[in-house]
Amino acid sequence: MAFVKHEFHCSGGCGKYFDFVLNMSLNGSYRLHCPNCGHIHYRVVKNGHITEDRFTDSPDSLTIEDLFPMKSSCRDYQKDKTEDLVCSADEQGLRGFMHRLWKERFSGQMA
Repeated sequence: MAFVKHEFHCSGGCGKYFDFVLNMSLNGSYRLHCPNCGHIHYRVVKNGHITEDRFTDSPDSLTIEDLFPMKSSCRDYQKDKTEDLVCSADEQGLRGFMHRLWKERFSGQMA
C-alpha cells in the first residue's frame, strides 16, 4: 500500500496551510475539512491525488466522503517545495513523523 502527501491551502476561511497523507487507492468525491477553521473544500480525488476539480454537495452526487487532517498539520506558511511523497505503509510510522518534524525545524538553519 502506498501513500501520497499533499499540502493544501484553506482559501475560504483562515488562509492556513495543512497536509494530507492519502492512500493512492482513493478515488471519488471528498469533502476536505480545514483542521483550523472547519471550512469545507469540495474536491475530486484520483488515485490518491487531490485534483482542482470541484463538485457540488447535492443529494444526487455519487458517494461523498469526509477527510479530516490533524490539527497539528496547520501552519501559517507554505513549505518551500512540497513534492508528492510516495512511500510504503511501514514508512508512515513514528520514524516518518520524526523526520518531517526535524526537517521542518532545521531546514532553514542548514545553509
